[in-house]
Parts: sequence; C-alpha cells; structure tokens
Amino acid sequence: MVILPRSHASSFPKKTRERHSGGRRGLVCSAGALWLAGALAPAAGASVMHYTARLRGIAFFDVTYCLAMDAAAYQAVINARTLGLAEMLVHGRVAGRSVGSVAGDTLKPHGYEEYGRISGQSYALSLDYQSGNPVVRSVSPPPDSYRQPVPPAALAGAIDGMSAIALESLVVTRTGACQGAALVFDGRQLRRLTTQTGGHDVLERSFQLDFAGSALRCDTTSVMLAGFFKNKAVPPQARPRFSKAWLAPVQPGGAALPVRFVFDADLLGDIVVDLDHVTTDHDAACAWTPAGVK
Repeated sequence: MVILPRSHASSFPKKTRERHSGGRRGLVCSAGALWLAGALAPAAGASVMHYTARLRGIAFFDVTYCLAMDAAAYQAVINARTLGLAEMLVHGRVAGRSVGSVAGDTLKPHGYEEYGRISGQSYALSLDYQSGNPVVRSVSPPPDSYRQPVPPAALAGAIDGMSAIALESLVVTRTGACQGAALVFDGRQLRRLTTQTGGHDVLERSFQLDFAGSALRCDTTSVMLAGFFKNKAVPPQARPRFSKAWLAPVQPGGAALPVRFVFDADLLGDIVVDLDHVTTDHDAACAWTPAGVK
C-alpha cells in the first residue's frame, strides 16, 4: 500500500477533447470486458487534484489526477503535460486510466491503459487482470529488446501504479495509517514498494502548495525485482529508492488524498510535486481521452 508513480508515469496531458472509443480485443476475461466498456465506473463524485512538479524549484510538469471511488468500484485517471523548458525540450504528454472494484479495505484492479509521447516517441500499455494477476494485452515499444523479461510467476498479486495510489488513499482514509507493501508492475518492470507511517506534519500554504494543515506522511522504499535493463549492471538498478507522500482530506469529510510528493532523483536532487488546486467540475479532467497523446 504505497504511493509511488512508475518511473515514466509523471507526464500526462491536462486537457484533450476527443473521447476514447475503446474497442475490445476479445473477452480475455469478464472483468477485462467490463472495464473496457466503462461499466465499472463508480457512482460517487470524483476528486480532481491539480499538481505541479518541480526540480530545484523549476516547474516542469503539470499533472491532473482524478479519483472516483464508492463502495463497489473505483476509477483513477491521470493526465499531464510538460511545462516551461521541459516543454521546449521533450514535449511530453501522457494519459493513464485504472479501473477496478473495491473489496473492503483493498482494491481489485480490472484493467489499466496508458498512452504517452515524449520527445516525439510514443508508447502505450494495456493491462488486464486474470485471477488477480496482471496480464499484458499490449505494450509498445516492446521491452524485450532492452529489458530482461519479468517472469510471469513473479507477477502474482501485482497491481499497477495508479491502483497503488488509489489503494493508499483508501487505506489511509479508513485506518489513519499507511503501513503496508505492494508489488507494482508497469508492463516493463516489477517493483516491491514498502511503506510505513512517518507521522503527522503540519504543512503551510505557499506559492507552490495550495494546502494548509496536518497531513499524514507516508515513507516509501521502492526496489526493482525484475525487468532490468540489459545493458546496465543489475546492482545499481536494484538499489532502494525513497519517496515521501503527504495525505490529508482536501474537503471537509472527504477522503485522504495526496497533497505533496517528494522523490529522490539521484544527483539531480529531489522532485517535489505539490498540490496546486482542487476543482469540483470534473467532467473534462476525469474524461478518459488518450486520443490527444497517441
């Protein structure tokens, strides 16, 4: 039960206007068919969070995260785009969506899709879940040429990164703690994430952060287990990576949601992702619109 985006999942387009038609590739399983058809969309209203990611104080990503969850189902949509100098250099756009069911204090993902374009190169991923385990429906470019394969047996119980974020919100909301672990698979690599409660911190509103008050800090350690780059030594890739996330209700009586992330970016320093603002008009922000980044 952790909060840590996958290595490439920090750029998602903020607004695109076409709706994804989402054709089926056959009924791999009934859950996969349902999530592709949109039948698992929760009835509850969505929380729409707008974030800005900064490195050494310079904004480089604009992120919109929409989470809709009720007692039966959840849907998480994330869109972002590069900003400023990063926009000029790499022009990044990504759209991702995770859908599944809620079972008490846990989530059961049913499917994940992601489309992205960075520096003119497009990539895409589609996951289904069979018996609770992720199955790659499609991934491009294929990782076989540059990564070691992830053994299917190692994927038992693994979830996608966006489901991990949604799960953390669910658990913190219901228990007030973030102790736990999860296997996270992004179609290319498998990581083990372990999280422990770091305590409550009082955050102050600032030019960067649109939140003030007490927030629960979750400290996460991420270790790559499989899917290593073939042209690099394994030990450096397998070294632990650390991050922190602060969660708090952003609306009275609402669920605990991330208001700040801090990621270790090695020699570059820390990447800080702060809540910029919250909106209630979620129609555009929560729309699954990958056509704009394909």
